[in-house]
Order: sequence, then C-alpha cells, then structure tokens
Amino acid sequence: MTYSEPVINRLRVEAFRGFRDAREFDLSAAAVVITGPNGTGKTSFFDALQWGLLGRIERLESLRSRRNVEHVVNQYRLGRKATVEIDLGLPSGSVTVRRTGDQGGSTLELRRTSEPPLFGDEAEARLRSILLPHTELALEAALTTSGLMQQDVMRRVLEARPADRYQQLSTVLGLGVLEDFEDAVKSVAKHASEREKIARAEYARLVDALRQARDHYDSARARLAARPQVAAVREEALAALMATPPGIFFSESDLTLETTDDVRDAATAFGEAIDYVESARTLVRHASQMREDLGEVPSEEQVAFLREEFARAEAAKTAAETSRGIAQGRLHAARMAAADVAQLAALAVPMLSDACPVCGQSIEPARVERELRERAEATDTILELQQTFVELADAFSRAASAETAARELMNSAEEQVERWQQARSAEVAASSAVEALRQRIGVVQFDRDYVESFGATAGPTVDYFRRARRALHNLLETFDRQSDQGAVERAAAEIHSLQAMLSPAEKHMTAESTRARSLQTLSEQTLQARVEVTEARLRSLQPLVANIFQRLDPHPAFKTVEFELDTYYRKGTTSPLVIDEVENISADPLLVFSTSQANIVALSYFIAMSLSSGERGGLPFLLLDDPVQSMDDVNVLGFADLCRHLRTQRQLIVSTHERRFAGLLERKLAPRAAGTRTKIITFTGWDRSGPTVQERFVDPQLLEDPIRLVGLAG
Repeated sequence: MTYSEPVINRLRVEAFRGFRDAREFDLSAAAVVITGPNGTGKTSFFDALQWGLLGRIERLESLRSRRNVEHVVNQYRLGRKATVEIDLGLPSGSVTVRRTGDQGGSTLELRRTSEPPLFGDEAEARLRSILLPHTELALEAALTTSGLMQQDVMRRVLEARPADRYQQLSTVLGLGVLEDFEDAVKSVAKHASEREKIARAEYARLVDALRQARDHYDSARARLAARPQVAAVREEALAALMATPPGIFFSESDLTLETTDDVRDAATAFGEAIDYVESARTLVRHASQMREDLGEVPSEEQVAFLREEFARAEAAKTAAETSRGIAQGRLHAARMAAADVAQLAALAVPMLSDACPVCGQSIEPARVERELRERAEATDTILELQQTFVELADAFSRAASAETAARELMNSAEEQVERWQQARSAEVAASSAVEALRQRIGVVQFDRDYVESFGATAGPTVDYFRRARRALHNLLETFDRQSDQGAVERAAAEIHSLQAMLSPAEKHMTAESTRARSLQTLSEQTLQARVEVTEARLRSLQPLVANIFQRLDPHPAFKTVEFELDTYYRKGTTSPLVIDEVENISADPLLVFSTSQANIVALSYFIAMSLSSGERGGLPFLLLDDPVQSMDDVNVLGFADLCRHLRTQRQLIVSTHERRFAGLLERKLAPRAAGTRTKIITFTGWDRSGPTVQERFVDPQLLEDPIRLVGLAG
C-alpha cells in the first residue's frame, strides 16, 4: 500500500453541526475534491473529520458566548447526541472509529477485525498509535500542524507567539526527544538550585548559631567573674526581713533560706502578703469614704412617722381628687343643659317676625340669639358650680403638694438609712479582711493591737513586705548565678559541636553550588543545542518550503520564505521571514504581505511540514479546507500543479468554493496511474435536513507526467 492509495475510506455523519439527517461519504480515492458554494456544509464536513479524530473543534471554543452553548449537535437535533463514524484503511489493517457526544464531551469507540472493541481513553490511545506508529507526537498536534488546515486557522502558525511557534516546529520536526531531555535537564537544574538554597540556608543557620553560642559563652563568663557571695547576700536578705515596722514581728527560725526553692517560696509568700494588705487597705478606705458626710441616721420611729405622714397626705390627695372630679362633672352637666336651652332659643329666633307684635319694635335675630346664650350660661346655678369646682381644684393642688413633700421626706429618710446600712456593711468587710491577715500571712506575726491601728500602719507594712520581697529576689538571682559555671561549660561544648558541623556544611554548600552551576550551564547548552538542531532541521526543510512558496509565487520581489531561530529569555523563538534576495531585504510577512499572500506563506509552511513529517511516520492524509481563498489566478494555477504532487505523497482531500478552481483540480488530479481514483463531491445546497450532495469519480488520464518537487534534504 502506498500513500497514493486512500486512507480515509468512508465518513458517516448524523446530527453533527450542519448535518441533521444521516449522510455517508465514499472517500475511497487518492484525491477527493470537495466543491460547492459557501454555506452548503463543506466546513461542517471537515469539522466532522476533526471532531471524529480528536473529540474537539478548537477554532469554535473561543467563539462561544457561554460554556454551555451547544456547538457540536445540529440545532434541529438538540437533545440528541452527534455521531461521526470514519473507516480507515491502513497498512496495519482496517479500522473503524465512531465518536458520539455533544459540547459537554464525547466517547470514542474503535473497532478492528478479530479484536474486541475499545472505548474511551483506551480507544483514543490506540487511535494515536495506529495513525502515528513511529512518533510520540500527539494526534492533535500532528493533525493541526500537518494534517488538517481549515480556512479560518490557516495563519495560526504565522500569528502564534515566537516561543509557541518554536515549540510547535521543534515537536513536529521530530525533536521531541531533545525537548524531553531539555525539560529533564531544566528540572534537575531547578532541583539542584533548590538544594543549593537549602545548603546555603543551613550553613547560614550554623554560622548564626555559632555566633549566638559564643555570645552566650562570653556573657556566662562575665557573670561568673562578677557574681557576689551567696552568704553575704543571704545576710542582707535576713537583715531586710528583720527590719519590721511596729506591730509586726519576724522570727528567723520560722523561715529557711538555704536553697533556691526556699528563697522562691519565701518571695512568693511576701508577694501574696502585699496583695492581702493592699486588698484590706482598699476595703478600709472604701468604708471610711462611705462614712463621710453621712450625718445622723434617722431612728425607726422617725421613719415610721414619715411613712404615716406620707400615707395621710396621699389619702387626702386622693379624696381631694375625687371631690374635684365630682364638681367638674356637675359643672359640665349644667353647662350642657344651658347649651341645650340656648340651642332651643336659637331654633326659635328664625320664627320671629321682623317687628315685635306687641310694641312694634324691629327684631335683630343675631343679637337676640347672642343675648339668650349669654343669659343661659350665666345662671346662678352654673356660677355656683363653677365656684365650687375652683375651690376643690385649689384644694387638690394643695393636697398634691403636701403629698409630694411627704414623699420626699420619707424617701430621703429611707435613703439615709440605706447609706448607713451600706457603710456598716463596708466596715464589717474591712474589719473581716484586716482580721484575716493574721491567718493568711504566715511569714510574719502581728501584734493584737495591729488590727485597731491598721489604718495608720498599712502603708509601712506594704513598704516592708516590698523591701523583703526585693531582698529575696536579689538572693534568688545570686543563687541563679551559681549556675554560670555550668552555662560556660555548656556554651563551650555547643561551640565545639557547631564548629564540627560547620566544616562539612560548608563543603556540602560548595558542592551543591558547583553542581547547580554545572547543571545550569548544561541547561543553557541544551537549549542552545536544541536551537541548533532545530535550525539544522529547518535548514534541511527550507528547500521544500522555498520550492512550494516559489511555485505559488505570491509576490514579485519576495521570492523566498524561511524561519529565523533565536533564544530570548532562555527560550527558543522562531519568526517567519520573507526575503528579497536581489536587494537582500527580509520582512515579517504579516506586516508586508496582503491577506492572500500571507495565506500562501502559511500554506507553504503547512504543506512542507506535512510532506516532511511523512519521513518520520506522520499522518498519511492531507485535508485542506478552501486553501485558495483570496488567491490570484496565477497562484491558483501553481497550487493546482502542487496538488498533483501532493496526491502521490498523501491521500489529498481539498475543498473550494470556486467552480473554476474545482474544474482545474478535476483535470489536474485526474488519475494518471492504474488503480488510482479521484473523487468529486459537490455540495449543491443546504436545507434543514442538511447538505444536498452529488458524488462522482473522475475519468483517468494515464499519459500525463507528474510534477516533481525538490525533496526534503536529509
């Protein structure tokens, strides 16, 4: 089997993108030309091949407005799973792959004759090994860089970042082993650098520890040389303890100051004594402050009398309030009755004539009504009731004032009694606290009269206890200094140990530093070597790229294309250049070329990568989706001649929306050897069910010679 024979024999699509209903394509030809107007499903045809092999369509990922937007299943079959099935004819045997899924994911099934089917990751791995048996290149990288070129990603290689383009070139050129070695060296160098940092940190820690040990050694020696005698300091402490104020006695026989624990316990006891005396003094001061400005305490008889007076005043107020309410009610009732009389008079006035029937005088209704109301309200009864109400209201005010005064006197007396009770409670608490000092404080003894004179002697007592505790602390520090000799010996031993550890640590740090520098140098040399090898491979590929570029002839001056390699920030970079060899000028094609001319640069690179990868076991087919868009007629003719050669190296599947180019390809790609076939698939239209398609084989033309291309230099 040769590469001129078909590899992709059949494609079946259902519910995928532009295909609603099931559609099967016979692709069992060395060359397949897909033609038809834009929008009839040609791109969905190539998407089906890509999704069937990879399970994803990278160019559509960034176009979705939301991650859950469906871009795989046909819009008229939403809720179903898309299906793409591909039959492959390979030297190792026939293989059928079937992928089902949607935008959320897919599952691949792989079937071979006389073998159980594989699914999922196992099927993905087997498919890669079948299509790329002699390389570790990932199937996605191989397909997108040298197997399938779609019109909207044609220039990705030119527009990629230089470092990414270098990575892509290096991988596709079969330099994966070098890349793996470079990554391994970088990893080891990074690990060595981390080990060097750890070794330096350990060495610095030992140096700092040695400095601190020497400082401790010098300090302990200085304290040892200046320490006083314990006996002398003990005598000073006992003298301070014996200097007691009046009312307090200290017995040397009751306290032992021979050991550190004895001194520490005594210092603690004197400290607690200070707290007890301070607490008792605080209570005494509080009780004294409460007794100030208290005055005489009312007797129980006085308080009882004031309470009775308040009760009588309160009863008188209640009675006066009741009488006032009754008088107010009577006054209100009389006024309501007078108002009713005035209302009746007001109703009678309108019935009067303009003149009096008796005396003949004229009558003014408004004046008559007003006089009637005034006379009704000014009756003797209402006046008497009003006078009574005023007198009772005054009586209530006097009763309320008397009640308020009685309450204030009673409350004042009760509050005075309460303050006296609180002061007496404070005095009892203070006396109890002072009495308790004799039981709580055991380091000294108190005179019996001490409690009565506590207010005057508390201050000197606290001062004494503080002096005693300070003297005991001095004695305790003197005891602690006796251990300075041991501290000197321990510091000397620590210095000796650290000095013994420092020398190996320094040697280890030096060794790790040397190793890290060597590995860093190796990493840089590996990068440079990879750049050089990649450059050599590109130089060997350059004649093929230049030959393809010259055949397509996109520009009148820039006749050559190549890739320039460099290192930037310790990374390999690759930049495309077009060259005018006459004037010795080079430029970035994206900056100086038109869209169609830049597309030809990308196309030349893509086809050269595909042809060169064949020598290292690359993909046995080449899929080109409308590669001649925006090309001039001369470029189209050159590309058609180029396709004649590609057909002899790969199964070629190429699409175009240009009818003239489709006819030219039909003539150029007509079979010229026995047993080869060329297939024409015409997309004539599209409706909701999917594309309408016509398929036919091209009649052979066996007399025409094939086009020759400059081969890949080895």
